[in-house]
Amino acid sequence: MDANRYFDAMHNAMSAQHPGAQLLLTVKLQDTCGNDACLELKQLPGESTSILCYSTMGRRCLNFQLFRKGWQLCHNADGQLVGRFPSSADGLIDETDFRAYCREDRLDMARTQRITAELRQCAGINYQGSIPQNARTGAVITVESFVGAGARWTYWSQDVLPSLPLGAILYWLADHLAGAERRTLQADPQAARLAAQWLAGDTAVFFHPSVPMTAMNTVSSGSAPARRRTTVPAARNKSWQSIMAVMAGM
Repeated sequence: MDANRYFDAMHNAMSAQHPGAQLLLTVKLQDTCGNDACLELKQLPGESTSILCYSTMGRRCLNFQLFRKGWQLCHNADGQLVGRFPSSADGLIDETDFRAYCREDRLDMARTQRITAELRQCAGINYQGSIPQNARTGAVITVESFVGAGARWTYWSQDVLPSLPLGAILYWLADHLAGAERRTLQADPQAARLAAQWLAGDTAVFFHPSVPMTAMNTVSSGSAPARRRTTVPAARNKSWQSIMAVMAGM
């Protein structure tokens, strides 16, 4: 399947899930082996958070699914040939529901505000990197911003990032991916450090053990609170005993 047609189909599927949302950012990772990834960051009117739609189906896996569907059309349940294999994949592609290959997650208000602020500062700064021909490894990464005046960056995954803030944004978004696609977008160590600095500076809530106010006052006054003796219920069967024994040894 052609890469442009694949990404257009993914965009249409993601747009259909949230028709009234404002598109903030799109990321297209076109891998040389067909292990592609497509991400879209959008925001609904009146909301401070954002929605990240993504898919790592890729042309490689999609071609396998199309071949499988074509095989099922010309064979019966017993595996006997009862028809002809489709001569073209156009009909199979038209019948494919690409929404089944899309996933989505929520980005909190802090990350959403940080991403939109950085994209607004980079508005109008386009970049077109040198793409090698006949490369056997790597991927073409195309990022398009729709914040403010917008911007577009296209570069080779093994080259230097066109913008360090852009790399940090991609590092955040890649947390929702897995495998080679995630490693490709999180390969730059400087972008990883910048993303960690953003997270430490923008996050207002830190997770810590909750302590009652009475216990805190008691500790601050100098006297240790009285300890209560708690009894752990015994395991009732051997399977639970073995599980608890393993957990105790961890």
